[in-house]
Amino acid sequence: MQELIQQLQAKAGLTPEQAAQSIEVIKEYVKGKLPPFIAGTVDTWFANMSDKPGEKKESLADQASDFMDNVKDKAEDWKDKAEGWAEEAKDKITDFFKDKKQP
Repeated sequence: MQELIQQLQAKAGLTPEQAAQSIEVIKEYVKGKLPPFIAGTVDTWFANMSDKPGEKKESLADQASDFMDNVKDKAEDWKDKAEGWAEEAKDKITDFFKDKKQP
């Protein structure tokens, strides 16, 4: 997170407090644009950006890539669920009309 704060200070001329607040605003904005089942990933991604002593930090690009991989995985899970629900609905409708045709 400190790396991003430093970049905002250097590139946008923000104070450390303004940079930190900007990150919070961006985080909330991104969460608001995502479906609820993915929004939690934003919190996780930003939490992983925090400075933890003794841990090797991932670059922002690596973190963004990990975040997008996580979003992609969740989207694929929901796609699979939706396809399953659609198949079940189709089967129920087909069975319903088969029962109506047979006397």
